[in-house]
Amino acid sequence: MKIVFKTNDNGTESKILLNEWHVGVVKLDVWSKKWTMYPSFYLPYNLLTASEKKFDSAYDAGKEMVDLYNIVFPPIKNNIDSDFGLSLEEVVSFLKTRE
Repeated sequence: MKIVFKTNDNGTESKILLNEWHVGVVKLDVWSKKWTMYPSFYLPYNLLTASEKKFDSAYDAGKEMVDLYNIVFPPIKNNIDSDFGLSLEEVVSFLKTRE
C-alpha cells in the first residue's frame, strides 16, 4: 500500500493517491490552521461524520482518508489457491481441455 501526497504550490491543498489511485483532497483552513478531508469516493451515511473531522497536519488527514477508503473498499486478498486448492493456471488449463 503506497500513499502519495501531492501538495500544491502554496501548501494549502494536497492530493492523496493510494497505489496511484486518486482517493481525495485535504485542504487547509488558513484561519483555524486545521486540515479537512474531501474524499473523492462515496461515503455511507454512518461514516459521514468521520469526514468532517479536523486535523493538525495534512499527513494525519490523508492517513485517515486512506483508512476510510479501506473501510469502504476493503483490499482484495488473492486467496484463490487456498479457496479451491488449485492455482489459477491449473484451473485455466482444465477449462481449455474441456472442449
